[in-house]
Amino acid sequence: MSTQIIGYYNSRKEKLLRDFDRTTILMKDSLNNRYGSQFSKTLQSEVRHEYEKLIPDIPFIKGIRARMLNTFLLITAQELAVYKAMKKQGKSSTEAWELCHQALRLRVAKIPQWKRWLLKRFMFSSVVKNIFARRARQQENAVFGDFEIKYLIGGEEDFDFGVNYIQCGNHNFMMKHGGEEFSPYVCMSDIALSDAMEWGLMRTQTLADGCDHCDFRFKKGAETKIHSKTPEVQVAIESILNKEAKRSVDD
Repeated sequence: MSTQIIGYYNSRKEKLLRDFDRTTILMKDSLNNRYGSQFSKTLQSEVRHEYEKLIPDIPFIKGIRARMLNTFLLITAQELAVYKAMKKQGKSSTEAWELCHQALRLRVAKIPQWKRWLLKRFMFSSVVKNIFARRARQQENAVFGDFEIKYLIGGEEDFDFGVNYIQCGNHNFMMKHGGEEFSPYVCMSDIALSDAMEWGLMRTQTLADGCDHCDFRFKKGAETKIHSKTPEVQVAIESILNKEAKRSVDD
């Protein structure tokens, strides 16, 4: 079991805010075109303020095996800040999520191609598969802070390996900080991440959808196929992906 620390990021607040500001710069033109410069400036300031308030409460999980989980928790906190700021401005969860999804697309696009290639190669390496197989054989759920994970090995036809999240720290964080309505949207962050890293992620349900676990399945070379059992979230995702596909054709 990996220890979880609250307050870890207090001394790292300025660095986190600088990282956040870099994302804001990426979104500046899009926000100005959509809302106008005055609203965009107000929104950016409010999102930053909401994120700054959340930073002391973002969990940090000790140990190298939790590195990716810590990254996800930081992304979740930023997206929760967007939701809170947009809600204050009378905007819907779906509209808040469009901004989060676009920002994440822009951020992962900045990851060098060589680094993405290496991460993909490692993801589907024999080393990782052997680790998953060993943990699956042990039939013991791994606990990392607020995360409880069951490891799975698939067959060649369905998936290479997978995990079931019995508990999710991201969902717990959202629930603790007023993000219950937005939590099913935040789960859709995995679309942009899977596409960029070529995880071949397939998922049909999440804890935020009201299910008893999140079913992550990874297959090398497969397309990202992520669905939500929350109807309005599924509609939003289909709408966004259709818009992206149309822009891609137009370009």
